Amino acid sequence: MKSLRYLIIFIAFILLLSLAGLIKAVSDNYQLQLETNITVVTDQEYYILRETVSIEGTVSSNGSPATDILVAVEILDPRSFKAAFRTATVGNPQEEWLLEVKEIYIETLTGEPVDTVKVGEYYMFGATIWNPQIHSISYIYVTITICDASGITISSEEIYRGSIESYSNVSAAKQVYVPLWAAPGAAKIYCNVYDKEPVDTGVPFLPETIGEYHLSRSEQGMFYGGIPLSNSTSYPAGVYGASMKLSPEPYPGTYQVYAVARYSPIDRALNTTTFEVLDTSSPPQAAFTYSPLNPYPNETVLFDASFSSAEGYDDVIIRYEWDFGDGSPPVVKEGNKTNPPDPTATHEYFSWETFIVTLNVTDTEGYWSTTQKTITVKPPYPVANFTWTPYTGLLNRTMIFDASNSISGWSISKAQEAPIVNYTWNFGDGNITTTTEPTISHIYTNPNNYTVTLTVTDSENQQDSISYIVEVINMTYPRWDINQDGKVDIYDVAYVAKRFGSREGDPDYDPIADMNEDGIIDIYDVATVAKHFGEVY
Repeated sequence: MKSLRYLIIFIAFILLLSLAGLIKAVSDNYQLQLETNITVVTDQEYYILRETVSIEGTVSSNGSPATDILVAVEILDPRSFKAAFRTATVGNPQEEWLLEVKEIYIETLTGEPVDTVKVGEYYMFGATIWNPQIHSISYIYVTITICDASGITISSEEIYRGSIESYSNVSAAKQVYVPLWAAPGAAKIYCNVYDKEPVDTGVPFLPETIGEYHLSRSEQGMFYGGIPLSNSTSYPAGVYGASMKLSPEPYPGTYQVYAVARYSPIDRALNTTTFEVLDTSSPPQAAFTYSPLNPYPNETVLFDASFSSAEGYDDVIIRYEWDFGDGSPPVVKEGNKTNPPDPTATHEYFSWETFIVTLNVTDTEGYWSTTQKTITVKPPYPVANFTWTPYTGLLNRTMIFDASNSISGWSISKAQEAPIVNYTWNFGDGNITTTTEPTISHIYTNPNNYTVTLTVTDSENQQDSISYIVEVINMTYPRWDINQDGKVDIYDVAYVAKRFGSREGDPDYDPIADMNEDGIIDIYDVATVAKHFGEVY
C-alpha cells in the first residue's frame, strides 16, 4: 500500500515536470511569435524656444507593421525632470481597457472647482481614475501634461503611483503655477495611465485622455460646468507620433525621449533617442493690458506689462518704457536681474479721444521689443435711454416710461461718477414733466404717433437727450382681449397670469393686464379675462 502511494506521487511529479516544460515551450514560442520592435526619431536635432518637437517612429511585429496598439512616450529634460508624457494610438484597438479616466479637474488652492484659470496663479490640476475590474491592480502610474492655448507645455507631472482597488476610484492632483507668458484661450490637459513609468518600460493601461480648459488674462471661474474629455487621434498601422512645444524659457541641453510599445500583456519594446535645446539669444515679447477698458477723463488707468516674456532661459526683463500717446513724458521703470522693475504704470487722460499706447521692454541681454494698443477715453456726458410699456399704447390707458437704463456722467474735476439728478420728459402731446426719479406714467387722450424725448441732467449739469416714436391706438376690442386680435384665447389668459401678484412699479407689472386699474394684478384680473375666454368679436 505504501509502495503504491509512492508510485502515485512519482507519477504526479513526472507529470508536473512535463507540464512545466510544456508551459515554458509555449511561452517561448509565444514570445518568439510576438517579437515587437519600435523606432523613435525627432524631426530635428536642435530646437530653440517656442518650437514644436515632433516625435515619430515605427512599430513592427515579426517584421510586419503593427496595428491596434498603444505607444507610451516620455521626455526628460537635462535635469531628468519630466518634460512631457504622451500616448499614441496605432490603429483601432478593440480590447476592453482595464482602467478609465473618469474626469480631469482643476481646483483653486481652496478647493473650488474651475475650468477657467487665470495666468500668474497657482491651481491644483488632477484626474480621477476608475477601476471597473473585479480585482485590484497593484501598481499604476498616472501623469498629466498641461499646455496653454498655443500648445506650449506649461507643466508635466506625475500625480499618482500606487495601487487601485477593485470597483473604486483614485483621485490625485499636483499644484501647478500658470506662468504669465501662457497664451489665453482654449487649452488642453493630457492624462495618461501606465503600469509603471515609461522610462522603466511602462506601457499604457488605456489610450490618452484629453481635457479642455480655458486660460484667461483676467478672470477665473466655472463657466461650462466641467472639463470636457476626448481621446487622442489614431495613427495608421506601423507608425505613431507625439509632440511637445517648448516654452519661452526652456532649460538648455540634451533631452531624452523614451518610446515603449505594448503589443500584448507580455510583449513590449523600448527605444530611445535624444534632441538638443539651444540657449539662443532672442528678443523679449512685449505685451500689456489696461483697465478700465474705456476710461473717463482724469480717471486713473492701470497699465500692466506682466504678460511680457523675456524669451530665453534665465533671462529677465529689466526695463519697461511707456508712451501713453497724449504728449506726456514717457514713464520708465528700470531694474536689474536680481531686482526686476515694476511692470505696471498708471496714467490719467484729460481729453476724450482715442490714443495709441506704446510699450518698449528690454531684457538682460540688451534685446528689446515694442507693442502698441489703442485706448479710447469716453466723453464725460451722461447717456439718456428709456423703455416703455405697453409697447403699443392704448387710448386713455396708463403707460409706464422707464429711464433706469440711462448712464450717469463723469465729474472731471472730482474724478468720480456724476449721477443723474433730473429726468425731463417731453411726451409729444404738449406735456413736459421733470422728475428726480427714472420712472413716470402718462396717459394719452388722442390716438397718434408721438415723439417722446427724454433729457437727463447729471450733477455736473451735463445733459444728453434721446427720442423714440411711441404709437398710441384707440382700443377696438374689450380690454380683456389683451393683444387686440378680436378673440380672447390662451394668450390673453397667460399674459395676465404671468404677471399675477405684481404691483405698479414692479418689473413684471403691465397696466394693460390690470383690468380694474387698481395698481395690482390679482385674481380679479385673471378671472375677468378667464370669464370671457373663447369670445370672438
